[in-house]
Amino acid sequence: MEQSATIRLVLFDMDGVLVDVSGSYRKAIAETVYHFTGREVTDAQVQRLKNEGGYNDDWKVSHALILDAGMEVSFGRVVDEFQRRYRGDAWNGLITHEAPLVTEETLLALRAGRVMGVVTGRPEAEARFTLHAMGWKGLFPLLVPMEKQERRGKPDPFPLQRALAMLAACGVRVHPHEAVYIGDTGDDMIAARAAGMWAVGHVPPYLPAAHADFLTATGAHCVIHRMEDLPGVLGTLRTEAEAEMVAA
Repeated sequence: MEQSATIRLVLFDMDGVLVDVSGSYRKAIAETVYHFTGREVTDAQVQRLKNEGGYNDDWKVSHALILDAGMEVSFGRVVDEFQRRYRGDAWNGLITHEAPLVTEETLLALRAGRVMGVVTGRPEAEARFTLHAMGWKGLFPLLVPMEKQERRGKPDPFPLQRALAMLAACGVRVHPHEAVYIGDTGDDMIAARAAGMWAVGHVPPYLPAAHADFLTATGAHCVIHRMEDLPGVLGTLRTEAEAEMVAA
């Protein structure tokens, strides 16, 4: 398969890649499950579900954990309770506890000569709120949130393919092999591979270092533990692509 030697598009998952969600989404899961079941939820239980795949949506994670505890609660009630904690009454909930996992300096280095975008399972309002809160609104001209994924979220490659289609509609045509997707879950790696993109795994600080092995097993071309390492990694991917083209 022919590979491109230039990375022109850098796509990011948001949670666990751009943003630390250990005190927001993860806490909202734990509090929502406790509200309905009276049981404490461990990070390991949450991660186990995410590693199984198909749980890119934290509402689904919360609902599954509640059902596992033997409680019959409608999905709608779970969503309402989750959002009451995460968004709060007027965007004053746990979403305000999020912190960046990447510096602006790194993002500016990544943007040089490239387009950057966010492909996330978040609802659009929450994604835009966080981009604004972090001061990143101008750095990511492309956003593919939950509403633009037509219920075909990762590991389906559709959200990443949608990103390419949106760019093409604006007159910017990017071949999948000229794109890289950075994510923290196996679903992210599977989706990137299926879309024909480079898959870069990121291990956020609230997950064990061994998570790197899982990301590699699910398709990551490489794995990083610090987002500041990403600019150098893109150069490595370009070198690998050039070597493959010469070998062909």
